[in-house]
Amino acid sequence: MISGNLARNVVPKQPKGFAPWNVFSALLLSTEEQTTLVKRVLEDYGILVHATSNVEDADKGMRSARFDLVICDFDVPAANELACLQLSNHWRGVAMGLMPGTRMNHAASKRIQLRMPKPVTVDMLVRSLKASYSNMANSRVATYRHTVAAKLVAGTLNHRGWQRTLHQVNVLNLSQTGLCLNASEPLPQGASLTMSLVLPGSASVHASGSVVWSHTSGRTGVAFKRSSCPEMKKLRERLNEWLPIDLGLIARAS
Repeated sequence: MISGNLARNVVPKQPKGFAPWNVFSALLLSTEEQTTLVKRVLEDYGILVHATSNVEDADKGMRSARFDLVICDFDVPAANELACLQLSNHWRGVAMGLMPGTRMNHAASKRIQLRMPKPVTVDMLVRSLKASYSNMANSRVATYRHTVAAKLVAGTLNHRGWQRTLHQVNVLNLSQTGLCLNASEPLPQGASLTMSLVLPGSASVHASGSVVWSHTSGRTGVAFKRSSCPEMKKLRERLNEWLPIDLGLIARAS
């Protein structure tokens, strides 16, 4: 087993010009035996790490903070039950599984992009991180919430066979994957929406999506339908122009 100190010494320096890692954060659910090495490697890459050995604490952490990467050690009791690994979960980050060597297909039905056999080595972790960079970067850029002055100038809601026009609806924030609305009344979860949005600079975009969560206050989360149509491409290009500097670097490098 490689010690934590050795892990610190052998992690390679990032090449000049490589896009920044320090915008990313990771949730590490691991046994004490693996935590020191994995945490040290992630931190040497500039990744902010929240480590726990308890599934309940991990789920609480996922609800209260944003994570780009989850590393789950399947020797932790009830690791299979971690909410963000379930196929029905809306979390969009990258998940790595630390798998007991004789059970590499363990948790085959979970949403895990990369599986590493235990015991984990520094080289294995570094290669897995580099392989995950583009996915983490694209997800971070796509889900960044812009609080620009966008306006919903027209909208129609369809739900269970009935249709109505949206009134008194404000856009609180938007990303490449969806937007948050504030309506005068709760919108039904699962309803579909068609919308006309006006962005700063008078650019207009037509979009469609569905209500993925709704609060009694009228705050509503809408996920855009995945599409490569010119309208959505135009939206992505405009939003990329408004990214903070560090995320702009990531968008150009990924």
